[in-house]
Amino acid sequence: MKHRLLKAAATVVFTCAAFHVQAANPFTDVDTNSWAYQAVSKLSAENVVEGYPDGTFRGEKNISRYEVAQIIARLVARKDSLTADQQATVDKLAQSYRDDLANLGVRVTELEKKTGHTELITELRIQDVDRYGNIFKGHTEKDNELSARVRLNTITTVNDRSTVYGQLETFLGFSGNDVYSVNKYTYKGQNDYTQNAGYGEGEVHLNRLWTTYQFGPKQDTTGLPFGPSKNLIGIGQFPVKMGVTGYTYDGEFKGAFLNLGDYREGGHLTIAYGRATNINVEYTAPMMHGYTFSNQDVAGIAGSMAYAQALAAGQSQKYAEAVKEQTAATVAAGLSADPQTRATTAAKLMQQIQASGSDLASMASDLVPVLNGTDAFTLYPMGNKVQMAWGEDEDVPIAYASYIYKKPQHYEFHVYGMRAVGPVSHIAAAYGLAGQYYVTPMWNVHAEYVKNMRKLPLNNERPYSFNYGVAYGTADVLKAKSYSIGLDYIYSQAGTYFGGSTNDIADQYMGHVYKDWRGRSNVPAYFADKMDAVLDGTDNPNRNYGGAKFFLAKAAYVPMKGLIIEANYGFNAQDMGGKKMDNMFLLKATAYIK
Repeated sequence: MKHRLLKAAATVVFTCAAFHVQAANPFTDVDTNSWAYQAVSKLSAENVVEGYPDGTFRGEKNISRYEVAQIIARLVARKDSLTADQQATVDKLAQSYRDDLANLGVRVTELEKKTGHTELITELRIQDVDRYGNIFKGHTEKDNELSARVRLNTITTVNDRSTVYGQLETFLGFSGNDVYSVNKYTYKGQNDYTQNAGYGEGEVHLNRLWTTYQFGPKQDTTGLPFGPSKNLIGIGQFPVKMGVTGYTYDGEFKGAFLNLGDYREGGHLTIAYGRATNINVEYTAPMMHGYTFSNQDVAGIAGSMAYAQALAAGQSQKYAEAVKEQTAATVAAGLSADPQTRATTAAKLMQQIQASGSDLASMASDLVPVLNGTDAFTLYPMGNKVQMAWGEDEDVPIAYASYIYKKPQHYEFHVYGMRAVGPVSHIAAAYGLAGQYYVTPMWNVHAEYVKNMRKLPLNNERPYSFNYGVAYGTADVLKAKSYSIGLDYIYSQAGTYFGGSTNDIADQYMGHVYKDWRGRSNVPAYFADKMDAVLDGTDNPNRNYGGAKFFLAKAAYVPMKGLIIEANYGFNAQDMGGKKMDNMFLLKATAYIK
């Protein structure tokens, strides 16, 4: 732990230093020993004054009414962060310079119409976290990942109604291990995958690109750095966050959306249709593709079923073990014989499974051996109708709608619905509720609930998830010295998580995957644990598999404007079957440079 903290601390210091160099000495003609240096630097850091294009402040130059009006306009835009006395002063100044402010707004708008305008925001994140091949205590397998992620975000104002947004992304690893990305690989089979172009070490890929058009009454975008915020039509690959915390999904959609209302404040309705691109394919692939089992695997399942039946009939354990071995050997021989014998053996085996009362039969699409006798049947954990070709499930077709009503720093309420389209519609049709409330300006509480209306055969249930938590303070990357600390409890049943969570710790707990299971790579625990129980004869209808329940402690601090340092700690984690997971720690620092 000390070694990890030392590495992470060093990267944070590096990030702070890099950002500080960019932010210090804003004007070349202001002496750092001057009595006015601190005041001028603070005004520059708060974007109240800009100086001149040549990098000078020209403190001796007389100021014009338009320059005063520009300063007042910027103060009005950040009025909510001022004290009551300061707000009263700004109101008086705004009244005195009313005409100048109006003229300034017209001049700036007309200039942007003619020339267009592109903002570039560079996002640099340094992160240290463990990546698990087996997250369960007693068999823990993990590698430490110290990495950097660089994003180049662009905001292009086409005109006062149209805006284009883009994001280029690249990763760098410092610990000798591959940097994880949910979209890094394309899967062609159970153990067959290739790395996508642009996701290698230092390679650049396009993560987001979308455009919006603001319709209805024209919105005044003065003081809106991200462009129009109400009544928008958009198309492209855009970000979508479900709920307050984003544990359910926080990633990208590729498609189109309609937004009615202002997403900054008040109520707004969003309708989106397209494909969810941040899908954890390692975790979700077996839902759509199933697993093909060899004759030896099938023989083992048959023996386990016979063993369980013998014990249920009151036979001794020694007798049950003998029945298990004999049944497995008989089935193995039958499945290796001529096609007619294999078909007869498979039919008898299906009857045996159905008689055992196991829900395995509902997941087996076909228990008739293929002609070459190599593979016996394919098991679909989420039902026989959920089938997709390899590669088709990397971007899952989704229809999504949400309504959000919020008053910033006071409260917000979310209600949303999400439905998968096509073959995966059989496993995902969910709704969610979420809310956040500020009990005091510093204390806030939040809670979320998600219900999947599809009954999934894995645990024979309609799964649900919920989380709730409390936080003190608000870490705002635009407000130096702001901070927050909080604690969440997350309960997520298998079938309510599909990847793309906003938190790396939550991702690994809820979507835990074995890197090696029975000679297969990247097998989700909900499936592997189910099959282990079947093969061991310990499966029963009341036992749940997969999912996770855990606590997540979070802290964040903004040492200077544009830089946020965050620490997360996951603990007391276990899956729905009671298997305990390892505790996890994450540390990251993110700088936004404009």
